[in-house]
This record gives sequence, C-alpha cells and structure tokens, in this order.
Amino acid sequence: MSAPVRFGVLGTGYWARTCHGAALQEHPDVELVGFHGRDLAKARAAADEFGGSGFDDLDAFLDAVDAVTIALPPDVQAPLAAAAARRGKHLLLEKPLAFDLVGADDVVAATRETGVASITYLTYLFQPDITDWLARMRGLADEHGPWEGGMFRWAGSIDTPGNPYGDSPWRRASLGSWDTGPHALSIVHELFGPVSRVVAGRGVRDAVTVSLEHAHGAGTQLSLTLTAPAGTGGSSATIWGPGGRHELPRFHGTPQEGLRRAVDRLRAAAETGVADPLDVTTARAVVAVLAAVEEHLARPDHATVVRAQP
Repeated sequence: MSAPVRFGVLGTGYWARTCHGAALQEHPDVELVGFHGRDLAKARAAADEFGGSGFDDLDAFLDAVDAVTIALPPDVQAPLAAAAARRGKHLLLEKPLAFDLVGADDVVAATRETGVASITYLTYLFQPDITDWLARMRGLADEHGPWEGGMFRWAGSIDTPGNPYGDSPWRRASLGSWDTGPHALSIVHELFGPVSRVVAGRGVRDAVTVSLEHAHGAGTQLSLTLTAPAGTGGSSATIWGPGGRHELPRFHGTPQEGLRRAVDRLRAAAETGVADPLDVTTARAVVAVLAAVEEHLARPDHATVVRAQP
C-alpha cells in the first residue's frame, strides 16, 4: 500500500487549527486537503488560514482524502474515526480516543476490518527529549532489573484567563483524568507495561489520585487535575528501581513538530503494512485504564480490574 498523501483535519477548534492544521501545512510530503466541521463557516475559516477547503459534508470530505487527523471531543472522535476507517482512511488519533470501551473497541474493530494504519498522538512520545530518556530508562532496566515504582503528576490550569481550552465543554464536564491522564499513562505504559487493577480517590474539584497495579508487579501513582490554581500546574514524574531514581525531563520541541513526526510514522505504517507501536490499540489501552478509574470511583469498595482488549 502506498503512503497517504492527501490529509484532512476533522475538527475546527483551537487544537485542530494551531496544531493539526499548522503541522500539515508545513509538512513537505503531504497535502492538506482541508477541514471538516459542522459549522461550514468555521471549516472555511480554518482552510483560509492553513490551506485546502472547508467541508460540512462528511462523505465529500472523506472522498477527498487518504488519511484523517482528528481533533474532536472523545465522544465525537470515536464514531467518526470508525466511520473513516471503514471508508479505508488512515487515522491519526487524539487522546483520549473515547469516553468508554464500547466506542474505543469499535474503532479498533474498524481498523482491523479494513487494514488501515493508525497512530495515537500522545504528545510526549513524539519529542526526542522524552523518547531519548525513555530509551535510557529501558536500557537501565535491561541492565539492572525492571522499574519498581513511579509517581506521576499532571496538572493543567484550565481556569487561567486566556486558556484556549477554558470553554471546552467536554473538559469541563469530565474529570481531569480524561485530559491529563493520557499524558501520564503514555509514560507509565512505556516503562511499566499493562495495568491490571486500579484504586482511585477524588480530590478538590476535578482532581483524581490513582494507584495502579501493573501486570508484572510494579506499582505506580498518578495525581491528575485540569483545574490546578494558577501557577501550580505542570507535569513531573519520578521512577525508581534497581537502576536508581530518575526524573522525567521537560521537552523543548513544539506540538507541531511532534505531530509531523506522527504523520511520518502513520505514512510508514500505511506503506509497509506494519502496525506502529502507538496504533489504535494504545489509545484503547488508555481508555481502559481511565474507564476503570471511573468505575472505581463509583464503587470504591474494591480494586477495579482493567479490562483487556478482546
């Protein structure tokens, strides 16, 4: 199969324009066909700024592209991703993929039915500062033994004046874990592997603290919120084990640079037929953990099992 060239963006919001649109506009090997949205005026405005055309007809949009990048709320992303995959379009997915495993599993099924390539844009995993550190940590684990524990804090400050996500309905309506959790879990899964059980507790506003039991015996903790007071947000992580104690570095690249790397990997997966390690099953694994967190908060009398992919 050839590498996709014609890309379209599903979404017209801030991230769809300033990250997806800007990254595709500057990518030397692909064509930005345009933007699809329910509001044609917004789709056309995005296209006027970054290139291509504006669409409000999904069939016409999908007919015009080889691949879609998606920047939409999770409950909108999942059905549109499944529909695009069933039309033979390759997928570049945002996090979280869906709010439940029904939606996530349908996207997985759609990619398997048609054989399209997929990749999940977990921002940290497309930045060399982070991926180089992860490679070093894996090397230390190979030399000294597996990592035994870690603490991960991801805190956004959505209430800060001027925050571009301040009016995001899905972020306002959901726990902070759904927005910040995928970032933390992207590092957790890379170093500690699959999660088998979770225990979670609520904090102030949308804050959640989560203890994770991993399939291979390690234990990690997450502190997640999207409503940290101004000046207290940010991300940090500490891991420990026989290889010592280590801190996650900050990355110095831009989201647009990372998304262009994701586009390159999606194109390679489509051309070779070899699934990328961050394909839709990675997105599904994140949803499984976050769904288990929600389940435990509703029934906190027992640790909640994370449901494996069927």
